[in-house]
Amino acid sequence: MTCCVAALCNKRRAIVMAADKMIGMVGMESEPDISKIFRLHRNWWVMLAGNGISPAFDIIDHAKKKFSRKRAVSMDEAIGIVSSAFFKKREEEAEALYLTPLGWTLKKINSQASRILPESVRLNLIYQLQSYSLPISLLVVGFDSSGRGQIFSVEDGNQTTTKGVPQRHDIPGYYSIGSGMFGALYMMGYRELSPAMPVREALYYVAEGKYFGEFASGVGLRTDLYIIRPGQPYVRIMERAIDKKLMKLCDRLRPRRLDQKAIDVLNGFTGKRMNAIRKIKIVGKGEDRKIETE
Repeated sequence: MTCCVAALCNKRRAIVMAADKMIGMVGMESEPDISKIFRLHRNWWVMLAGNGISPAFDIIDHAKKKFSRKRAVSMDEAIGIVSSAFFKKREEEAEALYLTPLGWTLKKINSQASRILPESVRLNLIYQLQSYSLPISLLVVGFDSSGRGQIFSVEDGNQTTTKGVPQRHDIPGYYSIGSGMFGALYMMGYRELSPAMPVREALYYVAEGKYFGEFASGVGLRTDLYIIRPGQPYVRIMERAIDKKLMKLCDRLRPRRLDQKAIDVLNGFTGKRMNAIRKIKIVGKGEDRKIETE
């Protein structure tokens, strides 16, 4: 299925995102060089998971058109755009599956014309339409007009009872979708990840969440990992660095607290854009020990 993870950090002035690359096809799974992370707007992104993700692309395309008309997008506007596109696609598919073969439409079934149908047939059609779900989950992150980080999800299908109703994740400030979500959420909760954490520390915990999400079926080992900040170019951590540094670090810590060697690894990520992100250090000892920016 997949594992996508996102977390607010740096007092909600940055967001870290991670996603695997696994795709399932008839009778097989593979990890091609694709991404499950899509840009909706200069400050808004979406990740997707599901057993049949084809409907997600129409939803994303529709949402991108709406986002493109706005210079800045508030949380309420983002939720409205994505949920509207989601419900529109679900209605279209339900109509095509249950009504079109009969020569009917949603408009017609909701009108007085439907009274010509036997009551049992009409009620059964309505039940099928109401029960239909899209087998996809969307995790949307971004920054509102004030540059404040936001995160919400839209999920449907058998694994959720929300039926596509958007869910905000201001608390705890992180979320995961896909079959690996439970392992990822457990580890991020164990690490007490919060929006107040420095970017480099959150970078590790998001990567670690995805790492533990890999124990679920259908989650690939390859990883896309991004840091986004309002009004600034995104930072993409190269896959080679993820494998050689972060995943080895996940395996070594399992799941002990970050030590100085781990801090050195995280501070060792450099580059034109990465250098703008402050390094971190360990402050205090014992129960008072914490990580702060230098």
